Amino acid sequence: ALQNLANSVFTPFLGIFAIKLGATNSQVALLSSLPALMSVAAMIPGASFIRRFSTKKKITAAFFLANRLFILAIACVPLFTGDTRAAVLVALVGLMNLPGAIANVSWQSLMGDIIPPKERGSVFARRNQWSGLVGFLPTLLAGKMLDLLSFPSGYQVMFLVAFCVSLIEIAIFTLIQEGDAKGESKVKEAATLVPDRSQPVRKRFKTEIRTVLAHKQYFRYNLCSVLFHFGWQMGWPLFTIYQVKHLGADNFWMAWFTVSQGIASFLSYRWWGRYADRVGNMRGLVFATLGMAVNPVFYVLSSKLWMIAFFNLSMGFFVAGTVLILFNSLLEVSPKEHRTKFIAYNNTLINLSAAIAPFVGNFAADLLGIKGALLATAAVRAAGAFAFACYSGLVTPNRKVAADKSTRRRLPQFWNK
Repeated sequence: ALQNLANSVFTPFLGIFAIKLGATNSQVALLSSLPALMSVAAMIPGASFIRRFSTKKKITAAFFLANRLFILAIACVPLFTGDTRAAVLVALVGLMNLPGAIANVSWQSLMGDIIPPKERGSVFARRNQWSGLVGFLPTLLAGKMLDLLSFPSGYQVMFLVAFCVSLIEIAIFTLIQEGDAKGESKVKEAATLVPDRSQPVRKRFKTEIRTVLAHKQYFRYNLCSVLFHFGWQMGWPLFTIYQVKHLGADNFWMAWFTVSQGIASFLSYRWWGRYADRVGNMRGLVFATLGMAVNPVFYVLSSKLWMIAFFNLSMGFFVAGTVLILFNSLLEVSPKEHRTKFIAYNNTLINLSAAIAPFVGNFAADLLGIKGALLATAAVRAAGAFAFACYSGLVTPNRKVAADKSTRRRLPQFWNK
């Protein structure tokens, strides 16, 4: 909850902060793609580093702290000269994701260790629900204060508040009783996932690839996940550009967009948790991602800011389901003896996509116009939802192995390879 509280007075306003500093469309896209690129560089080495620790709590907290220190640095960006401020902001936002990415992998693995599989749907639904609730009012207040205070002092005050809340968040995180948790039993990483360091790098790389390919469910899941995420990430800069540059949104409107989406997420997280428990993670994911494909179309139909705030209710509903079930399904398909590293592989692929997709979205906007680019984003998301639908034919809620031959014949030939 405190993590979301800190983010609520920081993250929603980064885009408009960058634009006020003179950021170009390409730099706005970099706010999404550069952090992802940093994650690609940090994820797998970071996961290997995390595996050296018998417990994950302390090292996770250390990386969280390193990540939050960048908020203070970002608050100092206005002190630079006018021509360099936007570039410095983009660089800092990217660099803060180096420790952030490692902390995220460690946190995900820690949660997989301490929370039993049968309880994950309800536990993470409640976590996400209450985390979202605490951010509603602070987001609105921050948006209003930013419009009332002079630029850039208002942003500096809000970012300082975010940093202070983050310190409290990390302090509370360290109170988690990792050793006493009633989760899955901890198992050592298999030898196949820890190649002999005396081997050449190329041979070690091939060993890693063979290990991943040996887990076919995980490999196929990642193909679907990357396709969907690419469409999801294409829209990140487009939404900000459309809201601010085309419809003239100020900080208060940006706060309203975040809150309207958050309200819908808050009200729906528990429903999504029960729904996924009933029909299975993969089938629930098909429904959630298909709804995500419709959201850019709603933006195309919106000519007023209040319309976007209204349609963000739908966006919040489907984002809640997508975020919740994506995480649970990743834990489901990742073998527990390799969980830390397999989560890192997945996050690396997703972040590699995020390093490219915003620029593809920006290129589509230059080529097709902002509305054409939003429709292209919707099409790619729909393709990802279809891929998950194909995958769900192989992995059903009551079966952990591949479908029988009659089912496989009904699927595209690719899935039988």
